[in-house]
Amino acid sequence: MKLHHLRLTGIGPFAGTVSIDFAALGAGGMFLLEGPTGSGKSTILDAIVYALYGQVAGTATSADRIRSQFAPPTEASVVDLVFETASGLYRVRRQPEFQRPKMRGTGTTKEHAKAVLWRIGSPQLIDEVIADTAGGGSGVEAIATRIDEVGREIQRAVGLSRDQFTQTVLLPQNEFARFLRAGTGERQAVLQRVFGTETYARVEKQLEEMRKQAKREVDAAQQTLGTALARFTEATALEGEQVTTLQEHATALRLDALAALAGEHLAAVAARADDARTAATAAGTTEQEARAAADAATRTRTRIDRRRELDALAARLERERPAVERSRTALQQDETARPVVELLRRRDSAASAAAEAIETLTALATTTRAEHPQLVDLLEEDAPEEALTAAAEEATGRAGALSELVDLEAGLPERETTLAARRDTLATQQKNLEAATAELGERPAQRAALVEQRDGARATAAGLGDARAAHRAAQEVERARTAATAQEKTVETARAAAEAALRTAREHAETEAALRRRRFAGIAAELAADLEDETACPVCGALEHPHPADPAEDAVSPEQVEAAEAQRQRSEQAQSRAEQAHALARQKLEQLQEEAGEHTPDSARAAVAQAKQAVDAAAAAETQVAALEEQITAHDQHTQQLTAAKEETALAVERERTAIDEAARLLEADRAKVAAARGDDSSIADRRRAHSARARAATALCQALRRRADAEQRAADASAEADRALASSALVTADAARAAVLPAEERTRVQKLLQARAVDESRLADGLAEDGIEDTTATDEAREQAQAAVLATTEALTSAQTAAREAAGIAARAEGVAERSAAARTALETASAQVRAVSESAGVTVRVADLATGRSADGDRVQLSTYVLMWRLDAVIEAANARLALFSGSDLELLRDTGARGARKTGLDLLVLDRRTDQVRVPETLSGGETFFVSLALALGLADIVMGEAGGVQMETLFIDEGFGSLDPETLETVVREIGRLAESGRVIGIVSHVGDMKAQIAEQIHVRRGAYSRSSLSVTA
Repeated sequence: MKLHHLRLTGIGPFAGTVSIDFAALGAGGMFLLEGPTGSGKSTILDAIVYALYGQVAGTATSADRIRSQFAPPTEASVVDLVFETASGLYRVRRQPEFQRPKMRGTGTTKEHAKAVLWRIGSPQLIDEVIADTAGGGSGVEAIATRIDEVGREIQRAVGLSRDQFTQTVLLPQNEFARFLRAGTGERQAVLQRVFGTETYARVEKQLEEMRKQAKREVDAAQQTLGTALARFTEATALEGEQVTTLQEHATALRLDALAALAGEHLAAVAARADDARTAATAAGTTEQEARAAADAATRTRTRIDRRRELDALAARLERERPAVERSRTALQQDETARPVVELLRRRDSAASAAAEAIETLTALATTTRAEHPQLVDLLEEDAPEEALTAAAEEATGRAGALSELVDLEAGLPERETTLAARRDTLATQQKNLEAATAELGERPAQRAALVEQRDGARATAAGLGDARAAHRAAQEVERARTAATAQEKTVETARAAAEAALRTAREHAETEAALRRRRFAGIAAELAADLEDETACPVCGALEHPHPADPAEDAVSPEQVEAAEAQRQRSEQAQSRAEQAHALARQKLEQLQEEAGEHTPDSARAAVAQAKQAVDAAAAAETQVAALEEQITAHDQHTQQLTAAKEETALAVERERTAIDEAARLLEADRAKVAAARGDDSSIADRRRAHSARARAATALCQALRRRADAEQRAADASAEADRALASSALVTADAARAAVLPAEERTRVQKLLQARAVDESRLADGLAEDGIEDTTATDEAREQAQAAVLATTEALTSAQTAAREAAGIAARAEGVAERSAAARTALETASAQVRAVSESAGVTVRVADLATGRSADGDRVQLSTYVLMWRLDAVIEAANARLALFSGSDLELLRDTGARGARKTGLDLLVLDRRTDQVRVPETLSGGETFFVSLALALGLADIVMGEAGGVQMETLFIDEGFGSLDPETLETVVREIGRLAESGRVIGIVSHVGDMKAQIAEQIHVRRGAYSRSSLSVTA
């Protein structure tokens, strides 16, 4: 993977937008990301990881801190990254979640996180894509616009998870220095996290649980068999000797005999159930025959009742027939007269409307004559409507011709006021122009003073690197002197512990020797304990043993000797460790005394204080330089702004002066035009209103004339239509038609009466058409006979039902016993099969669990998870040694300590082979520079293995985030040179450090500085 370009807006301490061109920085193979502690160097690494994975680099750090606290609350923060993998070129843009003010009301609302991923088809498009700061895509089609889709596509393109990426692209050396010196347990936890081998530990726990589960299953299977047998005997109602025989078979696990005997008992139960089912079937047939007879008697009685009901309905309908016929005739006459009456009403209404229209025209002519007598006279002409229309159109045209002049006349006062205001504004702009010219004349002298202050501070800040180096050296001396004083006590404690361990080991050795002597002395009695007649003596070979030795009261057993031997071995191991700890403590004391030199604690503290003062002075000067540079930049920007504003003001003044002259000329011309059009009237608006009033009067007369003609025509048409309808109906006069119309309540009553009559007639016809009703005799005698038959058949049905229920109950109980017995027999067979299966598989499970958890007597008794980590650690060491040979000139080589330290902690310790002395050293004895070489090689080796397991992904951009400040200048130069050799393999190495001496050794640099109010700025030297 290769990084091309990164752009941040409102991220971390960067309030504005900053950009990094990694392609330009990587031209030399290595670049430096430098800046004071806390300035924002790690924020750049977090932003890269956030762009790719939506989270920051640190696993213990929340992604919420990616948004800058200085970002405006209404604007989103943005991380925009262009990168390249074997799959192609990509651009990803992410916006973290933030709270913005609500557009309406108070409070805030959540703006959700967003992400977009583009594929860039050609390297020639990279510059155009980078220039697209708004994230519009620059003509490149997006391949993912949802956060989950973007995550999947980037995972597929990069080939690494976030954890693998941070382990291979971001290498925190301090963490792996701790890994180098860690104990077995801590190193095991780190390797498990890096390689994700927690699965094997879970397999161990699962197998251990399976071992316990196998034992539980065996017990449970036998218990299940007993329970199943008890249920079977209960279900089949067995007693006495039958139950005892089955239990004996189960206890002795005679499973075949148990199954055969259970089958015999089940067959007997099934036979009893078959007999009960046959008896229940016969009782059911008798019940069905009785139910059929009862149903037939009930149907006969029901038909008689139905016929009697229909006969009563027919009699009532015949009585009501005359009244119904009279109501039907009245309703028919109402329906004939109703349309005629409606036409008569319309005729009378039209006549009234015609009279009203005539009166309206007359009144309008009277009121109009006072203002416009000529228009009223037009009503007497042959074509008054055409004459009035022509008069209205003429007046409307004259009013329209004056519309523009009315607006022009009304706007003259406002234009005069505006012209005066513009002249006042022009005078103010001229004064501002004169003031800006004076201010620009003073700015060169102000800038010269700022430059002089900056140059003085820069001269003081130039010594910051030397001052810091001197301060670190003084701190190292003070630390060494303080540590040496403390180490003297540690050496003394270690010496005393070694002497005590030696004494303990000697005591345990003497105890073991004494026990062995006592056991040898009593060996005869121990051998005699196993002698038997006619069995050869293991010493002399005799078959007779007349005087076997008796054991002494203080005889020593082999177990006591073995325990003493184990105690002696543990004491010797403890003595060896104590001596080694004493040697290491003494070696560390000599090293610290050499580092401290001739300094006393007081002189060392004084040197540190003096060096700290020099560092503080240079650092303050460096901060002052940055502040003055910002002031100079701001001064220049303001000068440019003032110059541009002055030029713009001068141009605006000239344009405004010309525009005012032209506006005055046009205003004078419009005044003359309005005066000519006004004539003798007080205003053009009054003349226009007079023409409009004449047009409205002519239009009103024309409309009234037209309405009168229309009303007279409608009245004539309605009268003719009413006369035709009355003539065509059977009604003689209009009064007769009105009299034939029924009131609304009466009409409704008649309609309901006829509807009810129709329903009753339909009910009667449908009832007589029912099955058997027409031929049914509905006399009282027939009704009594039918009732008696119903009573007799119902009694017979009740008896049959009782017998059927009893027989069905007996059959159901017998079938229940049979079903429960069959289910219990099935459960018994299942339990028997489970006993066989569990007994066979339990042994295999226990053997596999013992092997995986390190409890087996076979092999090295190593846990599965530890074995996997040993194999992974060997691969890491092999890759690390290839790097270490390059870093140390083949002087150092990493080894894995294969010494057993118990079944659960085997083979995960690290040693270092020093080929200069051919001695194997523990990591704690390495010097600072050696620790750095070995730790960095180990980190890079781990990165190579992780990348290899991710499918051979190649990382062309690599960051080493390390505190280089602990190295002296010579070591630092060597480290940078050796790291630079990594770039020869095609990688671009980014070193993250705040050490000032790195600047002189690495040309390409990213500078991060903290400014006012804790805001940071970024610049690039490439």
